[in-house]
Amino acid sequence: MFPAPTPLASAFLAASDCAPASLPEPARLEGLLTSAIERAGSRWAGLEVEPREFVVFVAERLTSPPALLAALAGDSPALSELYLTFGCLRHQRAALQFFEDGYLREVGAFVSGVDRSPAFVAEVRQLLREKLFTAEPGSEPKIAEFTGGGALGGWVRVAALRIALNLKRSEARADAVAQDSMETAFGEQLGPELDHLRSRYREAFTEAVRAALGQVSDRDRTLMRLYHVEALSLEAIAALYRVHMSTISRWLSRAREQVAETTTRQLCERLGVGASSVDSIAALVVSQVDLSLTRLLGPGG
Repeated sequence: MFPAPTPLASAFLAASDCAPASLPEPARLEGLLTSAIERAGSRWAGLEVEPREFVVFVAERLTSPPALLAALAGDSPALSELYLTFGCLRHQRAALQFFEDGYLREVGAFVSGVDRSPAFVAEVRQLLREKLFTAEPGSEPKIAEFTGGGALGGWVRVAALRIALNLKRSEARADAVAQDSMETAFGEQLGPELDHLRSRYREAFTEAVRAALGQVSDRDRTLMRLYHVEALSLEAIAALYRVHMSTISRWLSRAREQVAETTTRQLCERLGVGASSVDSIAALVVSQVDLSLTRLLGPGG
């Protein structure tokens, strides 16, 4: 009589660093893996993964036999959370929505001790999305680093807090650099008729750029961050978005123009300048917008 086939167990054992003697024999391991996948599928209803690829993914992460056996038995949430992670890595719509609803919506609670303002929470959430789910060609997104060794919620909380603290630490530094740069620019470009504005422009300019960035779409903000901060080439960004390089160039130009126009309008309103100064303000903003985007879109900007 031939032994029962064990495709999942065979794939798992081939990828695992665990000593075979520390694991159940293949037929029992097959049953445990099958049941565990079914439980995970029930928890994330509508999310389906390729079983053999998934067990290889698990084998590469749950390398402690006791932790693995607890996950297979349902005594820990590790396997079901890895199931969700696996779906997110493959950009499955259902997985990303589950992650958004179950984890990203908690970012406000995670970072409330740092800053609970809606704008700050939204920025942390967007940065977290980018770090977890985007990557340069040839590398994997950060979500791939989750190993199931702890709760996924705790892992996301640590990542969110790290981003929040970096944002706060960088704010003062970015503002100081922007203010120094703007002081030189205003002194050179605005002329004597606007001398009385010099004590008022610093915070106004920074806040105007921030407000302008808040009005662009998530996609455009991500594009500008990838280009100005991460220094990715147009070709690399085009590969990420699966569009032609000229499309990325067009998107970036339109986003930059929107930021410049909104910043100019906001700055004029904040400073209370008349129509005669608008052209000078606009010229200044255009000359400084790239520097400002680099500072304010960078870590903590």
